[in-house]
Amino acid sequence: MRNAAGSILIQGARVYCGADDAVQPRHADILIRNGRIAALVEPGRAPSAVDTVIDGRHKLAIPGLVNAHYHSHDVLARGLFEDLPLETWIALAIPGGRAANAREIRLRTLLGAAECLLSGITTIQDMVGSGPGAEEQLEIIKRAYDEIGIRCVLGLQVGNRSALACLPGLAQTLPAELRPLLDPPQPQTRAIVDFVAAALRAPAQRRLTWAIAPGSPQRCTRDLLEGLSALARELDLPVVTHVNETKLQVVLAQEQLREHGRSWIDFLDAAGLLDERLAIAHGIWLDDREIARLSEAGASVATNPTSNLKLKAGVAPLRKLRQAGVNLALGCDNVSAGDAQNLFQAMKLVCTMSAAKGPQAAGITAERAFEFATTGGARMLTLEAEIGTIAVGKAADLTLLDLTDPAYVPLTHALRQVVYSDCGRAVDTVLVDGEIVVEHGRLTTVDWPALCEEAADLARPYMNDLEMHRQRMTPVLPYIADTVRRAGAAPLSFDRWLSADDVL
Repeated sequence: MRNAAGSILIQGARVYCGADDAVQPRHADILIRNGRIAALVEPGRAPSAVDTVIDGRHKLAIPGLVNAHYHSHDVLARGLFEDLPLETWIALAIPGGRAANAREIRLRTLLGAAECLLSGITTIQDMVGSGPGAEEQLEIIKRAYDEIGIRCVLGLQVGNRSALACLPGLAQTLPAELRPLLDPPQPQTRAIVDFVAAALRAPAQRRLTWAIAPGSPQRCTRDLLEGLSALARELDLPVVTHVNETKLQVVLAQEQLREHGRSWIDFLDAAGLLDERLAIAHGIWLDDREIARLSEAGASVATNPTSNLKLKAGVAPLRKLRQAGVNLALGCDNVSAGDAQNLFQAMKLVCTMSAAKGPQAAGITAERAFEFATTGGARMLTLEAEIGTIAVGKAADLTLLDLTDPAYVPLTHALRQVVYSDCGRAVDTVLVDGEIVVEHGRLTTVDWPALCEEAADLARPYMNDLEMHRQRMTPVLPYIADTVRRAGAAPLSFDRWLSADDVL
């Protein structure tokens, strides 16, 4: 259903416009014209002459959720991994050099976006693995996002240092015959920068904007980071990257960055990337000095509680980050790591994990978690003028929740029930840019049953490819495990396991 050029009236909904609506949100009519919120008025006061009327009775309208960290490239690997640390999972789940065909790329993009929309997510930041030679793949991804109607901030995840260079001490212990598995040839810096620049300068596409996406500072040489930094400044784009996701990455920095403060934050600063455009995913193993530097720079952190726990990475110091004034956003990460593109799960986790730190007040309440999933993500992606709140003039990116769902009966504190009681089951209607993309729990822009059939058809060859990759990688896994073990035992002045105290 395509409505953005016309008008829509959502009648009689409860509408969450901010903290004043946390307990019993106001009743209002929402008038949408040409994809934007034109008016918020008392029920019955909006013009009756509109193209489409949505019955908002027994519905709660919230801003569309913002999935601030996501990767579409492994959607077909859902359910294939568990009980692995991050470094082993990377070795198995993301086979370098594997060539995906056009049908697979389109399907994985649509499946991931569909799950997001059905979970009330209207904006995603997709860090998709890419690089020189992937121009045709990129066009397929862009067309798929346009087809399904989600808002996307696309980042081409690039790097030019191998896995072997990012696992401290492994180069000294890994047998020479196994090195090619972790040290394949890497693209040249100039080729990577030119590839990214060409993509960014292509004609604009509705609902799709860009981010610069160095995969992580340890996966990039300084000259590559400097080239990407120059692009970010020239085009005024956000920069997204993974930083200090595991303790091993801190140990690596201590070994490799003696001239840059033994810190990936300092390394990013030296390359010109530590400023208000920077958004780091995870940010678990940050010390107090690094947190202060992020705050001073105006940078953001996108926390991913589900994948952080599943991949044995630790717990981000959200209280310290928030106290320092760092903008926080919320993500779901890879489908094969975080499993579900579901920010209801993520909001509940950030609250309950913070509560598990001890009996003192944590300050990570339902209101804070909802901010992470809406305004925090919008600010991180430099879209705060467009999305993140329900307000006149903003894009009509809205999610309507069914208040007859058991999660909301009785309705005593709406926002707490969104965060603690709902699991996404109550998502009824979703609009992006004034288009109804989910109606009564069903996608309107793509044929979901057909996508399910195609996924069943492609799943077996995809899993066969991954199994062949697992067999190739099996000889190096004990060496990776030993490297992770040694890094885990290394002494640090701070701790980020769940049991660690981060009282301010």
